Amino acid sequence: MAVAAPPRSELERLERVWLPRPGILGWLTTVDHKRIGLLYLAATSVFFCAGGVEALIMRTQLAEPNERLVGPSTYDELFTTHAVTMIFLFVIPMSTGAFGNYLVPLMIGARDMAFPRLNALSFWLFVGSGCFIYTGLFMGAGPNAGWFDYVPLALRQYDPGPGVDFYALGLIFNGLSSLGAATNFIVTIFKLRAPGMSLNRMPLFCFANLAASLALVIALPPLTVDLVFLELERKLGFQFFNYARGGLPLLWQNLFWIFGHPEVYIIVLPAFGIATSIIPTFAQRRMLAFPLVALAELLVAFIGFGVWAHHMFATGLPTTTLVFFAAASMMVVIPSTIQVFAWTLTVVSGRPVFKAPLLFMGGFIVFFVIGGLSGIMFTAIPFDQAATDTYFVVAHLHFVIFGAAVFPLLGGLYYWFPKVTGRMYHERWAVASFWLTAVGTFTTFFPMHIVGLLGMTRRVYTYEAGLGWGIYNLIETVGGFILASGVLLIASNLLWSLRRGEPCGRDPFFGGTLEWTIPSPPPHYNFAVIPRVTSAYPNWDRADREIDERRLDRDEPSLPDGHRTPSSTVRDGLPDEVLAMPSESPWPVLVALCVSAIFALLLTSHYDAAGVAACFAGLMVVGWHADEPEDATGGEGLLSAGGVASSRSSPERHARANGWWGMAIFAASETALIGSIVGSYFYLRFNTSHWPPPDTPKPTLLAPLVLTAVLATTIVPFRAALGSARRGERGRALTLVGLATCIQAAYLGVQIHLFTGDLTRFTPQQSAYASVYYVLLGAAHAHVAIGLLFDLWLLVRLSSRLTPYRLIALDAICFYWTVVVAITVVVLITELSPRI
Repeated sequence: MAVAAPPRSELERLERVWLPRPGILGWLTTVDHKRIGLLYLAATSVFFCAGGVEALIMRTQLAEPNERLVGPSTYDELFTTHAVTMIFLFVIPMSTGAFGNYLVPLMIGARDMAFPRLNALSFWLFVGSGCFIYTGLFMGAGPNAGWFDYVPLALRQYDPGPGVDFYALGLIFNGLSSLGAATNFIVTIFKLRAPGMSLNRMPLFCFANLAASLALVIALPPLTVDLVFLELERKLGFQFFNYARGGLPLLWQNLFWIFGHPEVYIIVLPAFGIATSIIPTFAQRRMLAFPLVALAELLVAFIGFGVWAHHMFATGLPTTTLVFFAAASMMVVIPSTIQVFAWTLTVVSGRPVFKAPLLFMGGFIVFFVIGGLSGIMFTAIPFDQAATDTYFVVAHLHFVIFGAAVFPLLGGLYYWFPKVTGRMYHERWAVASFWLTAVGTFTTFFPMHIVGLLGMTRRVYTYEAGLGWGIYNLIETVGGFILASGVLLIASNLLWSLRRGEPCGRDPFFGGTLEWTIPSPPPHYNFAVIPRVTSAYPNWDRADREIDERRLDRDEPSLPDGHRTPSSTVRDGLPDEVLAMPSESPWPVLVALCVSAIFALLLTSHYDAAGVAACFAGLMVVGWHADEPEDATGGEGLLSAGGVASSRSSPERHARANGWWGMAIFAASETALIGSIVGSYFYLRFNTSHWPPPDTPKPTLLAPLVLTAVLATTIVPFRAALGSARRGERGRALTLVGLATCIQAAYLGVQIHLFTGDLTRFTPQQSAYASVYYVLLGAAHAHVAIGLLFDLWLLVRLSSRLTPYRLIALDAICFYWTVVVAITVVVLITELSPRI
């Protein structure tokens, strides 16, 4: 049963508080998750069109032997940019940025994301990174070494142009956006669920987005380290991949595929979430094996990290290593199979209504099974070694990425179109678009299996006649244009329906999750009353919705007098406190412009100017934090808003704040980054005969030990400051933080002195050991410098007054320094390992 509209006076009150700024300026400064989701949808659609045009040009080039539509260099740029576009600029940001941003808060009963400004910043960084990458293509210097960018072919001596630099810097840039978005999703799902929405009642769509976000936080740092290594070697002469200086080209592949294989599951997991939303609705029953499906979504992300060498079977790895990774590759099939059985059995055991969204889910299941079966074939090591780098791999990849990831997105567009617009799409056109898209997908990608087994290798821009490949490539090209016509029909249907579609009401499909309990399109405040949740399908719990209606009848809307939203405990979804949320802000787009300038200047090697741009970005961040949000009202304010007892009413309970969780996830990502550098250090060490090289000065032992111990002692005043702040002793907390800051600043000063002294004795260009040594120490010192900036901000804030917001910041920064000390100890052990 739908939730009734609140009394007119309260509705107007909520509207005034949450009403966005009108016009273009409102869209540029918005922090509303729904608007940001629509911005992601528009931007990713543009990149999808660009990637589709690139694909059609390549298919036309390969339609016949000896075709001359484009030359080899242009073809290299096309297939590299196509892959980068579809993976980094379309599928991931469309599924998480567009669908996730718009739907996750609605599904969990929240009014916005946990960090609205960070959400806006993530979008603008994404747009900046996409424009950065495409600038290279438009200049005739686009990325041209494949989306995996293998060294040594990607090094300066073999590819002196800026194409690889556009690739490396562009993906680092894009990674900042992805990391910010992933952090936001994790904290939002953990902390902003409606009262009663414990983890076992959370929609499977949210489980899927949570799994993908957790995987992103851990998978992105190895890629970032790899890209930094590449840029340092290309631009400054470091030696990570130079075999003659102790480097190893396979280091690139290991780091890349530690990211690259989990990336496949990061791509498909949100699609799984879409399927688990659409299938129960049109099967008219709850998802079978709900707990198993939720666990399987998390296991897919987890097991995916143990499969990276699956992509390296032809590189000469030892047989024992190959067998281990083959077994891991087989294991990842198990949670995927659980989900396939759950989807199909839910449909079979229900009363399915075969409308367009469910048809797209059927196509998704078929293509996912085809892609999965061809993928499991690669766990047979001899077959992998025979078929690697052939079009059989291309077929498998596209059935998984397009068939299994894009088909749910297309079905999701139809499913949630009425919710976003308040209008219905044209059903017959939608069904026709499904069949066109399905036939085009099968015709385009299935013949690639055959032509791959006939020996056609990947990345060839043309081929000779008489090889038996021509007819299959012609069929694939025809299929590509059929697929394009299906996608165009989807776009035409939705654009026509946006103006001419029939009004649909709030719940045309009788979906089970919370977004269907509110009007279509959703109001700016999402929920007039924070909903009561007692199951994973709250819209089908009529008694709960009637309770929400009665609360409104008693004139008890939730938090009508401020830009606020409730938070909850992580595990049980108990009410925790009420949070003040920011409204429109110009700072995210200004910070993104400064970051864009930094990467443009790094590309052109103007490092001093890039430093100036970084200073401007820092000033923008200062402005960002100058208008900190109002103090929250505390958990008790939720008693009347939600009708459920607050967890803060129990003195034994203490739920961590959003800010602490954000810092914890940031620290986890930075730990993965340092771990990737340390792993690179030991990988090179154990695969190099002389480590360090004989002419390298050995590091001193006493100074690093003493300095690390000194840094560790600063945790004591920070913990004491946190205790004092909790007791309301602002002056004592300020003094203790100042003491810790002075010690940490002295530590960093001495370390920089020792660092520059090392540079006079040996340089990072001298060997792979020297390169990774300096990067490792530099990364550790950079974390200390970042912590000092946190300290200075905290000192300025505590000098005026102590607020709950600043207490949370102190707790988060104290946790950060604990992680930095742990990182410093690991770096110390690594640094001194040649002497152990």
